[in-house]
Order: sequence, then C-alpha cells, then structure tokens
Amino acid sequence: MNRFLPLLAVVAALLTLIAVWAVGDRIATSVRQVQGPMFPDLAAQANTLTAIELEQGSNRVRLERGANDAWTLASRDHYPADFEQVRGLIVGLSQLQKDQMLTSKAARLGELNLTWPDPEDRARRIRLYTSPEAEPLEVLLGQERITPRSTYVRRMPETQAWRCRGGVNGDVDVQRWMRRDLLSLPSSEFLGAGWLGLVVTPKPTTGEVPKQRTPDMFTARAGTDPAWTPAQINAARGVLGEWTSRVEFDDVRAATKDFAPTADRTLTFDVKGARVTLLGQQQSGSTWFRLRVEPRDGASQPTRNREAGDPWIPDWQAFAKSVDGWEYKLPAWREAELTRLRSDEPEPKMPAREDMTGKDRLPPSSAPMPR
Repeated sequence: MNRFLPLLAVVAALLTLIAVWAVGDRIATSVRQVQGPMFPDLAAQANTLTAIELEQGSNRVRLERGANDAWTLASRDHYPADFEQVRGLIVGLSQLQKDQMLTSKAARLGELNLTWPDPEDRARRIRLYTSPEAEPLEVLLGQERITPRSTYVRRMPETQAWRCRGGVNGDVDVQRWMRRDLLSLPSSEFLGAGWLGLVVTPKPTTGEVPKQRTPDMFTARAGTDPAWTPAQINAARGVLGEWTSRVEFDDVRAATKDFAPTADRTLTFDVKGARVTLLGQQQSGSTWFRLRVEPRDGASQPTRNREAGDPWIPDWQAFAKSVDGWEYKLPAWREAELTRLRSDEPEPKMPAREDMTGKDRLPPSSAPMPR
C-alpha cells in the first residue's frame, strides 16, 4: 500500500473544505448585499431632516421643518402640513427592505419607471435634506406591487435598481399633505345659517339630536331681496342645515391684499361655540373664502382624541387663530351646490360606473431582470 495515499486524502479533504468555505463566503456576502434596509441610516437621521422635496413631471411639493418641529408646505405659503403624512413618508422609506437586485443597465430602467428625467412622468423623485449645504438623500420610486406590497427603488446617482418590500406615500399631490377638513361639527352643535336673506334653523327636538338630519328637520325663512322660490327654499334647508358638518377646501394660500368678498358667496353659521362667517369671492369660476370666527361663551368642550372620520368640536379660540391670515378654495362640489340653489338647476345624476368585470387592474408581474 502506498504510504502517501492517507496524506493525499487529508490534503484533498482540506482543499475541499477551503473551496466550500470560499463559495459559502461569496454566497453569504451576496445575501448580505441583497438583504437589509434600503436606507439604513435614515431612521437615525429622521429628527435632523430640514426639508423634503417630491417631484413627478411638472408637479412639485416642498415640505420644510419649522419652529417646534412643525412641518409646513413651502409650496403653499408655509401652510401647516399634516404631520402624520410626513411621518408616514419618512417611516415608509426607512422601512423599505431590499428584496431583489434588479437591473443596473440605464437602458432598462424605464421598464421599472426608474428613469430620471422621466419622459413619461411616471417616476417620482424624493429628496431629503439635513441642511441646505449637505447633499440630499435622493430617491427614485418606480412601479409598485400590491401583493405582496413592494416598490421598485433606485438611489441616485446610482444606476442599480432594487425591488424592496414595503411601500411609500410619495404622492406628488399637494392636497395629500395637508388636513383639508376645517370643520366637522356634530349635528347637535348647529344653531342656524344665513345666506342672501334666507335663514335656516333646526326645528325644536325632544331627546337626543339624531346624527343624520333630513331637510324636514329644519325651518327656513326667506326675505324678498333677492327672491327665493319655494323649490329653492326647500333645497336650501338641506344644504345649509348640514354645511357645518363638512367644511373643507381644495387649496389654500396666504391672505391677499385685494380680497373683496361678495354677498352671493358670503354665508354665516351660528353654532354653540361661535359665529362663523364664510367670506367668499369668485375668481375664474371658483370661490376663494376666508373664515371669520367669533368665539362666544357657552361652548361645548373640545373633542379629545378624536377618531379619523368622526365629527369633532374644536377649541374655538385656537381654531380662530389657526384660520386667520389664510384664504381657502371652496371645493368644486360646494361651488356647484350654491349655483344650483339659486338657479333651480336639478342636481346632476351620478355617471354610471365603468364595468371592470374581467379587467386586470394590476400591473404585470415582476420578473427578474438581467443585471
């Protein structure tokens, strides 16, 4: 028997172990590169962010952190931003987890909506600043998947595309970044409304005031100038009687110098805690309005820890300060409502819903792309 055979066997075994270790180390390194958070430092930097910019096509939103860590919309004269929406954006980005390394070829990035500039206006660019001097963290968001929820992401200026687990609210719509529900009072708070000589008040009730009121629960008294027809009066009972349950706006701006409210767009509302006057002026087919709030004694206690979507009672003193100095754009549906009240125009019917039976509304499945 050859005395060198055992030694050769030991050497061969050692070489095999070294080869296995080397391959295993390369695999482990590759796994480490693919897994983990997409932006590992963002969570620690969240409290140092000073500004966030979102851009898609010609749409742009800039958010800035101001005094007391309050976020404002710089693109809307620094109107207060919805903190929960801003927080959701930062948390969403920090929680994105790498799931799959996709293409790094510039020619293929458009298939994932990760080209910038994007000729199709599908990519969304987010830039997060910690100071005016520092380079921002620049992120591109592309296609999204619903099940399981995932997002195609690219960190600029890198060309490597990733599929990440998780989702981000990167909506470049200024309405998504502010609370547009100015008031949503319980029906029991409403005492009366007035518009163009018409006065609407609730009928006396015994017991608990119902959450949903109908027009026959209100009385209406109209003046003669301008004249109101019976049909208009009947319609106005329902419209003005429920107005304070949903006071919202479509856009906002700082108060302008040449603002001149008109009688046909000025409405007054008496509620238990205040007298609220909507002073409106029509401009280019829309109405911009200011709110004059006059708090009074005897107000109900403000609602604490209110749930989203539920009516609430504000602190009227604080509310008066919060709306002072701003002009709001009346929603188009309210504008149409007021116009119909004075013209006897019937309320339009809702358009028929499109039949989506058999239609695939989801984007095509995500397949691995060549690197």
